[in-house]
Amino acid sequence: MTLKADLVVRNATIVAFDGTNHRYLRDGVLAVAGDKIVHVGKNFDGVATRTIDANGKLVIPGMISTHAHVGAHEGARLLLDAGRRDFVRSGFLHFLPARRDGGPAFLARQNARASIRFGFAALAKQGVTTVLAFAPAGADNGETMLAAAKEMGIRLVWAPVIAGGRYWIDNTGKLDRENDEKAGMAALERSVAFIEARKGKAGGMWSGVIALDEYLVSTPALRKACHAAAAKLGVPFTLHFIEQHREFYETMQATGRTPAQLLADEGVLDKRTLLAHCVYHAGHSLVGYPMEDDVGLIGRSGAAVAHSPVAFSRRGVAFESFDRFRKAGARVALATDAYPLDMLGEMRMAAIMCKTVEKNFEAAPAGAVFAASNLVGADVLDRPDLGRIAVGAAADFVMIDTQNLTFGANPDPIRALVHLATPDMVDTVVVAGRTIIEGKKLRVADEAEIVADVAASSRAIWDSLPASDWAGRDVATAYPPALQNWEG
Repeated sequence: MTLKADLVVRNATIVAFDGTNHRYLRDGVLAVAGDKIVHVGKNFDGVATRTIDANGKLVIPGMISTHAHVGAHEGARLLLDAGRRDFVRSGFLHFLPARRDGGPAFLARQNARASIRFGFAALAKQGVTTVLAFAPAGADNGETMLAAAKEMGIRLVWAPVIAGGRYWIDNTGKLDRENDEKAGMAALERSVAFIEARKGKAGGMWSGVIALDEYLVSTPALRKACHAAAAKLGVPFTLHFIEQHREFYETMQATGRTPAQLLADEGVLDKRTLLAHCVYHAGHSLVGYPMEDDVGLIGRSGAAVAHSPVAFSRRGVAFESFDRFRKAGARVALATDAYPLDMLGEMRMAAIMCKTVEKNFEAAPAGAVFAASNLVGADVLDRPDLGRIAVGAAADFVMIDTQNLTFGANPDPIRALVHLATPDMVDTVVVAGRTIIEGKKLRVADEAEIVADVAASSRAIWDSLPASDWAGRDVATAYPPALQNWEG
């Protein structure tokens, strides 16, 4: 019987999956029918509707970001080399807390649709085919988020984020935090209803998650309820966890337990749990508390970590470390977190960061870092059809152009990918059999329009900073530029 394919990719170096591990398939052939891969091998004798000659291309599985704030990141862009010292390396506290006096929020003038479309387009352009997103429902109960993901063709794991409290900035610039368990429980009910109403209706392109915004702005009862809801729905449970210095010390002061110990005590630290960031644990050099083995505890629990090295390295923070967590048994999956939503950059930083922290050039080997961008994320999401190029798997793959002066000639393509590849090398992206990037161009939307819309939205936000800033400062005062304007 002649095999029929909608798309056949020939003459490629394919990173194929043998059932256990990734393998190089040189001069390989990949065939797609509908939204599935139907053939991987050296030859294909079937009939193809469309054929791509991928000579000089490296074909890898679609990349999976296990934690991303999908948007233009108008606030984070101000923080390079800047920000308040008293926030101790934290990023979001500089712009997300609202003013106590009722002044406008930092993002009050944001064009939310423009920002979200920008985020999804950036992910697609850079080879991410599946993303677990952190975001509120918005004014339209998530319709903008769902529509933008569908437009860009990206698999979305999302439900409206659950906030168990909030931060405030008073008129003197002082930061306050309030927990609101009742509001958190109500948000959990809405998130559960959102998932139940849509479950099974998106053909694998959307799935739910119980996303608790933050460990520090939640209570044990809310965390337990979120974890139980995730188990009942059969979806992951995730939360921002020890991404702030203060989380460790405030927890220790209040309970005498580390945050990781507290999660274990609550029964919410297990295989279903995905900890976003997980930086300031006992044993971390910036914590200075070596008396407990949080890393071992997390590893034994079976929990996973969403590791986003780029955003934290900008604040002078290192994850300690990719290898240490993996050796303890934790599943470490890569994530894009903030701009530029670039998984290739995250891979490179993950490798370099771990080698530097461990002072060991053999640390964070390229194969393990690469797997953290696909196979590990698929395992965390319980999607064995993702993160691999194999017969029966979802037709999600990325073609990397290796014929350039940066990538160059390399005997080991994955080492070159991890340490040398850049987003402009992403030539083709296919998700569920649909080509969304081709010839390095976005096929599903007008990229110039997306960039222009978010530029206008960003300017409106930055121009209005004096109204949202506690001291009435403009952008240049609050976040001094690297260079001054020349008026001469």
